Amino acid sequence: MDLKIIRQLPGTLYSAVTMELFERLAYYGMVMVLGIYIMDHLGIRADTYGLVYGVFTSTLYFLPVLAGALADRFGYKPALMLAFSTLAAGYFLLGASTDFTVICVALGLIAVGGSIIKPTISGTVTRTTEEGSTRPVGFGLYYMMINAGGLIGPVIAAQVRNRTEFRYVFWVSAAACALMFLQAVFAFREPVSAEERSSGKNMGDIFREIVMVLANWRFMLLLVIFSGFWGMINVLFGFLPPYVNSFTDLHAAEAAIDRVVPLTRWAGHWLNAEVLVSLDALLIVLFQAPISYLTRRWPTLRAMLIGTTIATFAWIFPAMSPVAAVVALGIFVWSLGEMICSARFFEYCGTVAPKDQVALYLGYSFFAIFIGNLYSGPWAGWLYRRFIQAPHEVGAQIQPGPFFAGVMLMGAFSMIGLALYGRFVNPDHARQDQAEAS
Repeated sequence: MDLKIIRQLPGTLYSAVTMELFERLAYYGMVMVLGIYIMDHLGIRADTYGLVYGVFTSTLYFLPVLAGALADRFGYKPALMLAFSTLAAGYFLLGASTDFTVICVALGLIAVGGSIIKPTISGTVTRTTEEGSTRPVGFGLYYMMINAGGLIGPVIAAQVRNRTEFRYVFWVSAAACALMFLQAVFAFREPVSAEERSSGKNMGDIFREIVMVLANWRFMLLLVIFSGFWGMINVLFGFLPPYVNSFTDLHAAEAAIDRVVPLTRWAGHWLNAEVLVSLDALLIVLFQAPISYLTRRWPTLRAMLIGTTIATFAWIFPAMSPVAAVVALGIFVWSLGEMICSARFFEYCGTVAPKDQVALYLGYSFFAIFIGNLYSGPWAGWLYRRFIQAPHEVGAQIQPGPFFAGVMLMGAFSMIGLALYGRFVNPDHARQDQAEAS
């Protein structure tokens, strides 16, 4: 990376990506243990948890459309102050009470705060960099912080809950957000001028855009089809950690690793369920760039189909055995599929969009994650209750096969849908992809 470009980046950008790091480590530190906390620690039924989890995670990807417009209208600095104060309050409340109603309120606050962060930080990166020169570096730092937070957060959560209580995991997240509130107040400089704020979109403009995008049936069909892939990611974070926590012998795996790398000498017990599942984030940090390079000439739709297929069949491994090495192999295979197809999805959305509205449509491509999160939570919750939790409560044999097969159905929906989409709905783009690759 060119150090000259690094020096050209303004302090506001570094302030923003630092906020992104702390917000992501707070979020992933919480969400990776949320299922363990609610189902195993509080004894809430999996189907109830799945419903709440689905609404919570889907809200995170629906509200940013509205929150981004409000930030453009009233300024990024007040938006970030509101976001981090709301997040800190939500995380604190999550750790302060074991009442399920209070927990739902806390998750609502976290969803609102997180939805403000997403468009505000990415908007700051856009506004403080120049296209064709510093912008790629700025967004490179931004995405690096996202993945770093996804890796660091669960590791911190594991160390905290191994040494104290669950509530302190959530309070660490609250402290991280409170610290970033102070940074928003004292270090962040407003990148949106008063003139730009006065000419920004109003809510009427936003709703007209939503109606226009919804009217493009080809684009909406693509979002619905690929929602199955995002639904599987939602299950990875929400339901694989409690499954591993209950049925995988992590102490044996930790002892085996210690024979090669003696981590427990300085970290103590460290291999919790959330740490094992965060292997996904580690692999993405290490291998996303080379995987993207190696698959750069693949036609976009084909890359999406291949990646989704690999990610779908990755669930066979935890279905076969709860042994840590087998589960880790499944996460490795999953990560390979995710690295191949996730970024290419947004690329393909740009090709489906009208030529003069690419940026607009890319902003609404996150609706696919909203849709996938909305139904995957209740679906996985019902499956987990029926085949894992309920049998385990009465001492019967659990049935991981049907549970993971149900998860794979979401991936199969995306696989078949993508194949049919390229064949019948958007064949011109599929042929263009093929021609460019040859």
